[in-house]
Amino acid sequence: MSQGAARPGEIASAATAAGAAAAGRPGIGAFVRRKRAAWERLAALTARLGSGGLGLEEVEELDRLYRRAVGDLAWARTAFPGSDLEGYLSQVTARSYAVLYRRRSRPGRLRAFVREEIPAAFARHRRAFAFSGAVLLGGIAAGALAVALDPGAAATLVPRPVRNAVASGRMWTDSLLEIAPGLSGSFIARNNVAAIGLVFALGLTGGLGTAWLLFANGLLLGAVAAYCVQRGMGRPLLGFVAAHGPAELLCLILAGQAGFLLAAALVDPGEDSRGEALARAGREAARLIAAAVPLLLVVGLVEGAISPGALFPLWAKAVLGASLAGAALLYLFWPAARAPARA
Repeated sequence: MSQGAARPGEIASAATAAGAAAAGRPGIGAFVRRKRAAWERLAALTARLGSGGLGLEEVEELDRLYRRAVGDLAWARTAFPGSDLEGYLSQVTARSYAVLYRRRSRPGRLRAFVREEIPAAFARHRRAFAFSGAVLLGGIAAGALAVALDPGAAATLVPRPVRNAVASGRMWTDSLLEIAPGLSGSFIARNNVAAIGLVFALGLTGGLGTAWLLFANGLLLGAVAAYCVQRGMGRPLLGFVAAHGPAELLCLILAGQAGFLLAAALVDPGEDSRGEALARAGREAARLIAAAVPLLLVVGLVEGAISPGALFPLWAKAVLGASLAGAALLYLFWPAARAPARA
């Protein structure tokens, strides 16, 4: 048999040979009929990947079919040793392994990851992104309404240091100016990365922990905003959050999106085992987190050096904040507009 790409006719030949031997080897014909379509698909995807013609989702399908075919080969070696079927599966899995795990140049791989894989992963899971954003915005609305309708709710929802600072007519964030901008920015960035990491990881609670953290963060933000507006501190608050707030919220929503991917794989793994589904969802989620972390590092620097105080006018901070979030959304959505959505 040729060492090139497997052809569908080879599967038919294997099935014919298996059928001829079925009398002496009970079960081989039924085994071939049940698995044949998957092997044909594996052979076709292997041939296309060898020539560089697969999208990311098809590569992942190829990886999944390859792992199943390896299991089929192990079974064939046990149940039908020496058969044409065993030889065929050995060749097909060897070809698939060669194209899946061949060495690639790191610069090209990194470039493809940033330019193609991250936006494509985002596109496949736009509904999870929308759900994550809805939970966060729902928390913001709930916190703002609670304080607006019942000012006494601020005693529960707004932290005491914030209430004390607002009562004295100053922003509680002014202390950031007392620290060297580089140090405060790195401290904020570390805290932000830890926060989104927790939102993501709690997807393993079936999404309940992720949803609660998103809602709780929104609840706090909404309550603080309403409290500041009620006491005439709305403009100073806007002056603080305008430069970094939009991008920071976007990162939180991306982390929620990644967490909900883990939750979906855990709750409904489909035809795969739960471990396989979680591994696949983890790879997708890692791409989303890879988009959020660099943006959070920039956000930390902006929040520590630009957001506090009145050194920069409000309009400049607003332009910076809109530009950061807008550029990130353009990067994610522009390729996403051409890709199909998936839950």
